[in-house]
Amino acid sequence: MPASRKSYSESELLTIGVVLTQLRDEFPEISISKIRFLESSGLVTPTRTASGYRKFSLVDVEHLKYILRMQRDYFLPLRVIKEHIDAISRGLEPPAVVETAPRPPRNLVSTDSIETNSAPHVRLTRDELEDATGVDSVLIDSLVDFGLLTADSSGYFASSALAIVETARALNEFGLEPRHLKTVMSSASREVDLFAPILKSARRGSSTSRAETDEIKLQLANGMVRLHQLFVRELTERLD
Repeated sequence: MPASRKSYSESELLTIGVVLTQLRDEFPEISISKIRFLESSGLVTPTRTASGYRKFSLVDVEHLKYILRMQRDYFLPLRVIKEHIDAISRGLEPPAVVETAPRPPRNLVSTDSIETNSAPHVRLTRDELEDATGVDSVLIDSLVDFGLLTADSSGYFASSALAIVETARALNEFGLEPRHLKTVMSSASREVDLFAPILKSARRGSSTSRAETDEIKLQLANGMVRLHQLFVRELTERLD
């Protein structure tokens, strides 16, 4: 359980970079933007230096671990986790966590690569998507309005919706709104158009099995994602 808060000397406080390093062994997907989001949501309150830099105590780190575990293991919404943290900060035991509702598989938040062959076919309700990500309804509404999230005819969202919402939230902290991200969707659509004829040709081949076609799709998609990543990185470096 996270420790209760006490006073720490300046030498005992940690920079956000050090905190990130300590968290990444257990939470490899953690990012500075995620920590800043949790701070803006009132779940962690680091000290600020005179120059405005964040400094985290050991208690702050324990709170972050608790928050991230509750999200990862139980998909608790942030409003519930905040109640737990508030109780812990007052010296109380957090309530026992019991899973009472179905939750998405943990690997759905990964955006490292496209895994069409192994990704589970999960359908999420709007409430499940909101609770799993802790994102407010305004952002989700905007993502839907700009076509970045699309529910099926039964009102369910695909498994990729979790990672899309998490990524959009992180970018939103830098001022990039869903209306700006529409450009990314358009770019992805053009990239898929490039290799769509290859897939059509593979499907027409009498000797090509469905598994082989899926593998071709996987390799093409991951190749485009990797190339896109390299180009964005190179162009970003030119901004310096």
